[in-house]
Amino acid sequence: MMDDLENRTDQFEAEAKLPEEDTASKGGKPEKSGAKLESTFALPASGPEVLAKILKAYVIASKQGAEAVKYTDVAAVGSLHPTVVSRNNAFLSQGGFILPERYGYFKPSPETTDYAKKAPWDEENAKAHIRELIASSWFGETVQQQFQLQDTLTRAQLIKSFGIKATPDHSEANRLGYLVDFLDHFEFFLKDGNGNYIPRSKAEIQDVRGSYSGPAVAVERPLAGREQPMFPERIDAVDTDRTSPRININLNLTPATTDEELKQLVKKAKTALELLLERNE
Repeated sequence: MMDDLENRTDQFEAEAKLPEEDTASKGGKPEKSGAKLESTFALPASGPEVLAKILKAYVIASKQGAEAVKYTDVAAVGSLHPTVVSRNNAFLSQGGFILPERYGYFKPSPETTDYAKKAPWDEENAKAHIRELIASSWFGETVQQQFQLQDTLTRAQLIKSFGIKATPDHSEANRLGYLVDFLDHFEFFLKDGNGNYIPRSKAEIQDVRGSYSGPAVAVERPLAGREQPMFPERIDAVDTDRTSPRININLNLTPATTDEELKQLVKKAKTALELLLERNE
């Protein structure tokens, strides 16, 4: 019996030393469960449809930006869970979509208010107001920088670019995916035939070029507060020696260019082309 007791005592002492030996083998520093590096920027915690719903709810709850409101007010108006709103406040605030008034209270930005007011009647054109804010955000600037290096971007490339800029922790990949979806929802970029992302300006120019053939026409984006001429400033003469003349329409566009502005530019260009062709018939 004594031998059996001694053997059990030796076994207990050996097991008691295991944690110390394990700690020593790792440099004497026990691991912290769930520890991760903190992100530089706040990231969305929900998909784009929920984020759009939160933005609209902020405008309604604040009486179109007249009053600062807290997340519970927004949740009640938008039929959302309060936690869903509060978890996205940091991202929406950093992006300039909502503006802090005092601790825990926010107002929608003027662009967000314009978006929410216009969206019920013209959702597509209303998105241009949100694109204005995206263009000046850290993630909007990241996208524009990447497009300066490459003509097209994949979803994986965008997530990687945002990850390098915002967070060193791979556990945030899901939120980075929400960010790409947010930009896609508000059409900050468009998709080509292969499903890759391309800049809005490039896509719009390609669409216009595919509609016409003939002499080149230079069209400038309208400037606010300045009356625009009826026709583009320069129209090259028609080359009558060519049987199939080609037209290149160059548009100076930015992510903030609205669909309505683009339609007006195309309309002016088309009118100018029709007059030019009539003169040479």
